[in-house]
Amino acid sequence: MKLRRDHLSIDPEKCTGCRRCMIACAMKHHNRIDPDFSCVDVIGFAAQDLDVPVICLACETAPCIKVCPMNARIRQASGSVVTDTDVCIGCRACVYICPVGSPRINPATGQTMTCDLCADETEPWCVAACRQERALTLCTDGAASKPAARRAAARTLAGSPRY
Repeated sequence: MKLRRDHLSIDPEKCTGCRRCMIACAMKHHNRIDPDFSCVDVIGFAAQDLDVPVICLACETAPCIKVCPMNARIRQASGSVVTDTDVCIGCRACVYICPVGSPRINPATGQTMTCDLCADETEPWCVAACRQERALTLCTDGAASKPAARRAAARTLAGSPRY
């Protein structure tokens, strides 16, 4: 099986902070309009007047997979790194080790959840919800350099206090 390396590209300069991506994700995966059930998080940096969507980067050497004591963090065929809810005990080790703080806690189960790129869809719902602003775009196998995207994200987030 060839691993598909699709991923989401984030352009914080285009993000308006509307959080439609969060609502779309919660609707797709939990059938509810509640951003707490979203795999996407939008973090606001007041001093820079900047909002940044935070989504799992599906790291090549994903530390969350290595640190999980139950082996509940797995890589899917799409390249996404997700939680196997049948074995996750909600210890949050993956949350603490994630370099971007991507895994979110499902308020109903206490287990972690991360973006699966809406695996059964042709386009992730968050990307569709952000079509006008284009702060989120889907990059298919090799369309954009993940290391370059990570460097850009690190420059944006470095030294910026959350509010």
